[in-house]
Amino acid sequence: MQKMQKQRKKNEPIIDIYSIVKYFALWILFALVAFGVKTIVLSATAISPTKQVGNGVLTLYEVHNTGAAFNLFAGQPEMIITASFLAVAILTFVILMFSTKVTQTAISAMAFLSAGITMNMIERVNLGYVIDYIHCDFLQGFPVFNVPDIMIVVGALGLILSVLTKR
Repeated sequence: MQKMQKQRKKNEPIIDIYSIVKYFALWILFALVAFGVKTIVLSATAISPTKQVGNGVLTLYEVHNTGAAFNLFAGQPEMIITASFLAVAILTFVILMFSTKVTQTAISAMAFLSAGITMNMIERVNLGYVIDYIHCDFLQGFPVFNVPDIMIVVGALGLILSVLTKR
């Protein structure tokens, strides 16, 4: 224990409470946004099962996805739930243990990633599937996805860029 204290710079904090609070606050905020968008879209599609947005740019409709990305591991919800839980636990552990070393950009990206994973995991636990509802009409053959999927991709890319650029 004494060796660890000697390696730290004088007056350097052990944790950065601001970074930890930022991570959890953004995680909750992003999760609420994803839930709100899903609620609005599903309400709109309940009235009309298919909604075109932006002159055929997007179509909104409900699809039940029992798999993960691109329907991988379809029909194996326990494995997907376990992997999701572990991913969020690891991201949270990194923030809690290395809050003084993680950049603010990485914290935002990790919160985005955690929110997306959490929202899909909650649906998978409650329903046995994830509700996807966005289809890009201009991308032939591209799967239907949801806002948490966008959060996962953007969060992962943001985290990778943060690590590569050290920002």
